[in-house]
Amino acid sequence: MIKKILKENYLILMLIAMTIIIFYVLKNSNSVYKIIDFDNKVIEFFKYLHVNKFTNIMKTITFFGDWYIPVLIIVCIFLAFKNKWYSYIMTTSYAFAGVLAFITKFLIARPRPLVALTKIPSSYSFPSGHTLTSIVFYLTLCYLITINLKDYKRKILLFLITTLIFFVALSRVYLGVHFFSDVIGGFILGILCEIFIIRVINKNFIDKIIKKQ
Repeated sequence: MIKKILKENYLILMLIAMTIIIFYVLKNSNSVYKIIDFDNKVIEFFKYLHVNKFTNIMKTITFFGDWYIPVLIIVCIFLAFKNKWYSYIMTTSYAFAGVLAFITKFLIARPRPLVALTKIPSSYSFPSGHTLTSIVFYLTLCYLITINLKDYKRKILLFLITTLIFFVALSRVYLGVHFFSDVIGGFILGILCEIFIIRVINKNFIDKIIKKQ
């Protein structure tokens, strides 16, 4: 099965690998100074938006990108759905995104911002793991639970999910635990990762997940 998946998706996997290499090259090129300068300007801009009530909202929103929210949802899916393929696919997808984020962080090794409105994680900054894993987890969840829904219901849920992902990403910059370019990197890798996951589902598991729950 793994060999088949790799063979069917080697182009998108190569694109993911090439994207990480491009990030690495940029990090070690002169262009990185322009990126850093832009990131610092964004940080200064967000400082004008720091209001206690808004900060508390952002601290709440950012929780949806933490690992324990997806894990809780996966456990609920496992208990609620008779068809265990839903939870298997969600677990594997989330783990894949997490590993991809870890590898990229290790290769780029970018330090976090020095000052933040919340506790600064000890891991490296680029890319935003919250952004990457949220894209993969919530879009995969949306895809799985809307397969049998009508088109307008699917669009409504997709809009709500993408809005949540956007604000999770925004919260990371607002709270000061990530640079803006970290979030952009998370978006790029997250979308590529999600394309890969949807392709795998459609080619290998679609007949399993459309069975009666």
